Amino acid sequence: MALTTSTTQANDQDTVIQMKLLKRANLRLVAASICEKVQQGQGEGLTATFVRYQRMDVPLTTLTEGTNPTTYSDLSLEQQTVTLDQWGDVIAITDLAKLTTKHPLVEEAIKLLADNAQRVIDREVQIVWMAGTNVQYHDGTAASRSAIAAGEIMTDAAIHQAVVTLSDAGANPRGAPYTEPKGQAATGNLRGGQHYVAVCGPHVIHDIMTTSTSLGTWASAAMYANQKALYNSEVGTWLGVRWVETNFIPKFAILGNTTAAVSDTNAFGTDTPTVTLGTAGGLANSTAHYFKVTRKKLTRGFEEDISIEHSLSTGASDDQYTFDFSGLTAGYVYNLYFGNATGDANLLLHTENIEVGDSVSVIALPSGTAAAPPNVNTTGTPTIHPVYIHAEESCRWVGLQNLQILRSAPGPTTHNPLDLYQTIGYKFMAKAMIADQNRLLRVEVASTY
Repeated sequence: MALTTSTTQANDQDTVIQMKLLKRANLRLVAASICEKVQQGQGEGLTATFVRYQRMDVPLTTLTEGTNPTTYSDLSLEQQTVTLDQWGDVIAITDLAKLTTKHPLVEEAIKLLADNAQRVIDREVQIVWMAGTNVQYHDGTAASRSAIAAGEIMTDAAIHQAVVTLSDAGANPRGAPYTEPKGQAATGNLRGGQHYVAVCGPHVIHDIMTTSTSLGTWASAAMYANQKALYNSEVGTWLGVRWVETNFIPKFAILGNTTAAVSDTNAFGTDTPTVTLGTAGGLANSTAHYFKVTRKKLTRGFEEDISIEHSLSTGASDDQYTFDFSGLTAGYVYNLYFGNATGDANLLLHTENIEVGDSVSVIALPSGTAAAPPNVNTTGTPTIHPVYIHAEESCRWVGLQNLQILRSAPGPTTHNPLDLYQTIGYKFMAKAMIADQNRLLRVEVASTY
């Protein structure tokens, strides 16, 4: 005799949902707060332009009595432009959903959209920071991201080198320019006792704080002078840098395997697409082509998981590559970079934001300019962490359209005659820019954690 169980009678039971909502994980978004805010006026277009007068060259020969210089110096003007982007998202809630749901859907939708918008803003600021050209790998001894070894974490030596780089380039600390109060002696350093600001993740923060066999310099100082910081796990100001922690920051890791060659109809590791040669394109026959795939988590949007450069040669009749993204882990999208020469600079973006289950055919070389991001060390470093160290006026957030939450009015309309749904969304138009490459230094390191 078969037993009638609670499982078999599930369709005849009420589903009990508690009124108290579960809390979402807390994110500390700090990138936008570092930027100087600049407002673009309406009617002034989508491109903001800034100018800077360059420092003059000094004369190298003395004046001759009674004789004017034979040449005159010119005023050199540098121009920087930034083109603004518009972002937005929307939620549609049906009338039945509002009638049958325990919790206030509209209020929750507004909260979720506000969180969504702030993550987009923070991400877009950091993407601009990541494109900066002033980069230090570990303490400056590593030549590239892929050269950072597993043990090359944030150290006092790496911090000292970063401060030297910024100071030597004439990048004033935050709050500068600094002048000594009248009647007081000079502090004796270029920064006048003020500090740069570093934005980094918890992995880097706790590497700085970790005690070693000799206790560690930060821990030793904190035990003597700042036990509260030690107790609270707050680095605060250390070696001329004010440390600000965020848990919304890229972490770069290898995607797939580390074997460069790929065989026809095969993938190149876990969560990578299957690559198949074909004969319906326009690529060169019997030629090696190179490609790289990056992966972005949908709740973050950073290109964090990055494959090495892989290669597969076309046969005598092959002139097409098909990348099949079926069966990969949900919750991610992919970018595909492709080229006919080795090196990240030669791998250009072919298709971005490829969804799991999609298939992409490459029948011609990409024509854009966006190059593939570098991968991490393939010999042991699992993850690389960026640290953004800011001087005064390092970056700007140029806005044309401030963040708006838009909510359709209740009631029937021409497009919604039966009032079956309501829309809630947000939009903004803005863009971050690095005001001076010398004023923002990106340090990339490994971590113990």
